[in-house]
Amino acid sequence: MPYMAPEILRGKEYTKKSDMYSLGIIIISIIPPFNDESHDYYLALDICRGKRPKIRDETPDFLKKSIQKCWDGIPENRPTSEQVFNEILNNICVDNQYLKCSKQIEELPELIYDFAPITKLTKTQLYKTHTQAIYTSRLLNLSNL
Repeated sequence: MPYMAPEILRGKEYTKKSDMYSLGIIIISIIPPFNDESHDYYLALDICRGKRPKIRDETPDFLKKSIQKCWDGIPENRPTSEQVFNEILNNICVDNQYLKCSKQIEELPELIYDFAPITKLTKTQLYKTHTQAIYTSRLLNLSNL
């Protein structure tokens, strides 16, 4: 449920713009979205009211902006997958030289290296998951959103 666009939670039809919202959630899913909260009616209501997961501070600015565009509360304002792809590509590829761009991108290998030791930790050591944070399909009664 936390990957679903607000309009889907309200019972509207799936569109490509709904998928773009989900893409924004997936991009930051190293730690699952809203893992510390119950996945219930109240989380759905909060999402419909504009609540979004926190984006990690070390995320490059251009990627933060792309994610936030994907999460726009108005589906028509969300980018297409082609726009997101081009925006990311334009920020990591300059003159066909990959990773020659912003200082943040150049620092990514260091960040990845810094996180290497924690890949050996168990999931529960990385973050705490709420007992009602459910990441499997289920029927939800969200008719009052």
